This record gives sequence, structure tokens and C-alpha cells, in this order.
Amino acid sequence: MSDKAGTSTSKALAIIEPEEPTGPAGPTDEPREPRLTRETIGVIAGAAGVLAVCLIATALVANGKPSSSGERTCLGPQMKIAVAPEAATVVGNILDDAGCSQIEVESAKADEILQPMALGGALPDVWIPDSSLWVDRIKPAVEPVTLRTSMASSPVVVVSGDGLTRTSYAEAFAEDDLLMGDPQRMMSALGTVVAGGAKPQTAAELEPYAERIASGDEAAAPTDSARLAELRTVMSGVTATSEQQWSTYAPMLKAAAPKEGTVVLDYPVMITADSSRRNEIASTITSFARVLDSGAADKALTKAGFRTTGAGKPSPNVGAYTRADSAAVAKTASDWGDKLRPTRALAVVDVSGSMAWLAGPASATTRLQLTQAAVSEAVDMLPGGAEMGLWAFSEKTEGKLGGDHAVLVPTHQLASRNQRAQLTEEIAGLSARTGGGTSLHETALAAYQDAVASYDPLASNTVLLFTDGTNDDPGSMDLAELVSQLKAASDPHRPVRVLGIGITADADLGALQAIADATGGEAYVAERPEDVETVLREAIGQR
Repeated sequence: MSDKAGTSTSKALAIIEPEEPTGPAGPTDEPREPRLTRETIGVIAGAAGVLAVCLIATALVANGKPSSSGERTCLGPQMKIAVAPEAATVVGNILDDAGCSQIEVESAKADEILQPMALGGALPDVWIPDSSLWVDRIKPAVEPVTLRTSMASSPVVVVSGDGLTRTSYAEAFAEDDLLMGDPQRMMSALGTVVAGGAKPQTAAELEPYAERIASGDEAAAPTDSARLAELRTVMSGVTATSEQQWSTYAPMLKAAAPKEGTVVLDYPVMITADSSRRNEIASTITSFARVLDSGAADKALTKAGFRTTGAGKPSPNVGAYTRADSAAVAKTASDWGDKLRPTRALAVVDVSGSMAWLAGPASATTRLQLTQAAVSEAVDMLPGGAEMGLWAFSEKTEGKLGGDHAVLVPTHQLASRNQRAQLTEEIAGLSARTGGGTSLHETALAAYQDAVASYDPLASNTVLLFTDGTNDDPGSMDLAELVSQLKAASDPHRPVRVLGIGITADADLGALQAIADATGGEAYVAERPEDVETVLREAIGQR
């Protein structure tokens, strides 16, 4: 395969007129031919609306000839683009040099864009991530439009700190000091797991990395530049990074494209503005695409260590490479997404009067104490990357919460904000809150609505609903109305499951099952005291 980025069939809004240098052309400045295809016209019409088509017509009349003034103007209103951190500076410089002062460039990690993209939040007008695989991680509220399938590319390479060249992942896995990034948040780390997943013996070696990454400790999966800095410092170790990162931060170290095939970062250009906004900024999108398609952009990207279609290999570079099978890469990304997807759980605990009863005739433990032990185990068992919150509920006129439910600990990551300690303290204090009836229906709906509203698209979102009884709040909705309200509150872009956990056989399994069914969850009943923790582990472990 070529060692240049593939030419996009949708270089939408491609250059209509030849690149016009702002100064005298150097000996390597070759003129570029206008590119206008049916595919281009189709994407322009779909992505930018009627105004863009008018701009094309104007450009066609000009027939690609220089303007009489010899100057090019970057037209259009203000526009914001978000770019992968390693490419943000060079893209900003390219636009500045082209006179596109109305285009603001911001550096953004993929998860900073994926969250609002999934939730329908505020987005930049254009997004350039390091990989087209990111969008597969979520269900976008509005599908982005691909303006260009690849602005530039960079293969993932194996880098050694000891002066020896490793030409395969097999050699890398043989090292005791293999350094690995987070394949959930760093596409460069996918190269390692794609290769590792192909062979059982190497796949097993990845498990300790998965556990460390799931711990939520940022130091467990350092960035490409941090890993390269460590290799430079200790002059040993092996890691996988993009060729661009290696050539930027550690070109003195040995690097090679793995012979098994490698993941290639492709830097797609996607319009993330909605259709109305696209029409408003159509002329700016046209200017932006023209600049990206210029020889000056190719040269700047190449100088920054990327590969492009127009300017050849970056220097230094690892030469030719073999691209890993795209289906295998996509499957590995999905598998590791599931493996490392953290739990985001809201524990909602019944503190009605009956929860102070003994769990069984021969038991010396109350129902609430069993529940407290189970929830405490979950707090201890879940890795630091997981998130957890705690609510309590009982019937408001007779209970001690001042309402149908109380938010005791907001949902946050266990590795941050002293979250485990706060949860432990509040779980222990639940015994002092028992009293009143069971406000099951009102609380189930409120907890579900809260979880949907605060949904994390990169996590497995659940509500853990613990109760020992049935709804006996006289002023609340009936079960049929609750199910209807739960279905109305559901959002396919924000899937949240309610896992109903009944404490003893007195729990209303029918109601818990109906609640679970309405949200794609499951219902469990712990009929014996010793079953409570087992049931909770089963519920949390189900994905």
C-alpha cells in the first residue's frame, strides 16, 4: 500500500480554482488542478445547502482562473472548528496564513466532542478527530456530514527506547517494559490491542493493562508524548504511537511499522453543525475546504509530521506500511470499548419502615443492613473509573427524608472528589433514615429521568433500585402510568437500564419487572439473606 493518505472521494467543497500563492512561487510549488466531481457537488448540496451550490456556480464561471487582483480572500462568517490536539496548531497556522481569521481553531480531545454529540449539546461547526472510528462509539443525536474522509494520515508505529528496532508487535509483547496507552481514549493504542487480540498468548498479556486503565488512574495510561518522554529518559522500553507523535517528540528513537499490519489515524473532516447552521456558514466551509486542499496545507501538514496526498513522506519517517484489516480494527475497537466501558450507577435504596425488619426468621440482620453491605461491596468492587451515586426513598409524609426521595451523594467518578468515602459514610447512615411507606413509583421515575438527563455516552448507565416491598404511597401514580412515563422519558441516544433488586420474597417482583422491561433492564429477587450480594454482583456484571 502507498505510504500516503488515501484520496477522499468526498473532498467536498474541493478547490475550484488553482491555489494562488501569496508570494513568488518556489521551485517545488506545483500548480493544482481544479477538482469537481458529481460526488463533490452532491456532498456540497447536502452538507452546506443552496448557498454553497451558488458559490460553486460562481467558481465555475471563473473557471479556476486567478482573480484580477492576484489575491485570494477567505470568505464567510465566523466558524469554529475543533481539532485533535496534535493537529490543532498546524491547522490554525494554515488558516492564519490563508487569511481565514474568521475561523477559530480549538484543541479538543475526542471525548470532549462525543459527549455533546451524543446528547445533542453544543458542538463546533467542524470537527477533525484523529480517527473516523470515534463516531462509531456513540449514537449521534445529529449525524455529522463528512466533508473530507482524510485531511492527513499517520500510521501507528512501534517505538523502542534501547536503540533496537522492533519490526513486529510480537517483539514488543516479548518486552517486560511494554508501555501502553488507553485504547478507549487514544486510537494510537489500538495498534497494540489489534495485534494482541490476534493471538491468545498476547491477548492474555493485555488484561493487566485493561485493569489498570479501568482503575481511573490517569497515570495508568499516559499519553503518546508522555510515553515517548519516558522512553527517551530511561533509554529502554517499547511503546506504540503514531508516526507523527514519534517524529515530533522522539525522532532519535528507533521506530518501525509493524509487519503484522497497523492502525492508521485518518483525521477525517466532519461538519458537526446542524442543517440550519450549515446554510449560514456555507461560504466559510467552502473557503475552509479550499484552503485544506491547497499545496500550502499539504506542506504544512507534512512539516508537522503527517502524511498527505500532495506532499509525500514526512521526514523523518518509517517508510511503507501495511494497513491492518479495517473490519478487525473496528471489531477490536468495539470489544475494547465494551471491556473498558465504565459503569455509571445510581444506587436508589428503599428506607421505608419495613427495611428495618429482620431479613428472615432465623436472621439477626435487617433487610437494610443486607442492602447496605451489598451496596458497600459495590463501592469497593467497582474500579476507580466507574461512577456511582446514592439516593434514599420512602413515603414523604411518614418518612424522614422530607420528600419521596433524597439525593445523598451525587453521581461522580469513584477515583475523584473523595467519592468512595462520601458513599461509605452515607450508606452507613441509612439506618437512621428508616420510616414510613414505600414511594416506589415516584422515585423510580425520578431516578430514571435523572440518569437519562446526566447520561454518559462512554459508560454503561444504570439505576440500581433496591426495595423490599410494593408501592404504598397513596398519592402516587399507578404502575401502568409509571411504565408509560418511563417509556416517554426514554431516549434511544441515552440508553439507561433500571436493574430492580428485590430484598426478600416480600418485594413486588411484578412491579420491578415492569419497571425493568420499560427500560431494557432486568429484575432480581434475593429471597434469602445470603443472596443479596450475589444478586447485586450479577446485576452489575451484566452488560
